[in-house]
Amino acid sequence: MPATVKIVISSSFDEFHAPLWDLSTRVQDLTNYWGHMADSKKTLIEKGKKLQRIGRNRNLQIQNLGILQSEEERLHRLLNNIHHLQNSLNLDAKVAYSPLVARISRRTFSSWWQSIGLRKGKDALLYKGLGVISHNGVVGRISSVGSRMSEVELITNTSFRVVAHFAGDNRPVTFQGNGILPGGIPSGIVIDVPQDFTASRREPLTLTTSSLGETFPKGLIIGQVQELEGGENGLFKTGQVILSNDLCQLQEVTLLLPRE
Repeated sequence: MPATVKIVISSSFDEFHAPLWDLSTRVQDLTNYWGHMADSKKTLIEKGKKLQRIGRNRNLQIQNLGILQSEEERLHRLLNNIHHLQNSLNLDAKVAYSPLVARISRRTFSSWWQSIGLRKGKDALLYKGLGVISHNGVVGRISSVGSRMSEVELITNTSFRVVAHFAGDNRPVTFQGNGILPGGIPSGIVIDVPQDFTASRREPLTLTTSSLGETFPKGLIIGQVQELEGGENGLFKTGQVILSNDLCQLQEVTLLLPRE
């Protein structure tokens, strides 16, 4: 058949079916109309409320999106400032630690040796030298490890020495355990203190850990210093460090495992 005839026949076919297609859509619209008309007043109210909630939620999401974008930009600026400060101050890389809580199984408080036993050992990947802390600050470090238990040398032992700082000052000093005083009071001493430091009962100095020791992170509390005296050489001062009284009554401690 010629193309012209085909076009005429196709057009006539579409024109013939057009009323049927139009009728079907009108029937669908009429069905929806009577369906909504058949809804009860309560149903219509619920549908209106639902539409309002959808509209409010949409506006709220748009508003929250703007707030989150602003907060993300602010955090990026803070992160950049932190990196800039770290680079300008030439700070050492931060050492991350994984905390591990361990229950205390025994205590030894003799005149020359103070230690506690823990119910964790090599089975928990512990090893000698790990730092041990509590909610009050430094407790000690692991001195020996068994398969299922370990022993912690307390901070009060005279053999316990660690590099420390006074809060707010970066100059290193040395802390050393000084045993258990009469009355069960744990104590220590601080040495190599610069001459410009002063301490009193009204204004005690807080002694904290230093990252230079590579056992504890910087800033953990060791104790309080209420008095400093001139050293034998006249260049540095020494003083007694008052430790937490809870050191002898702890039920559990936290081990610091360095993360790779």
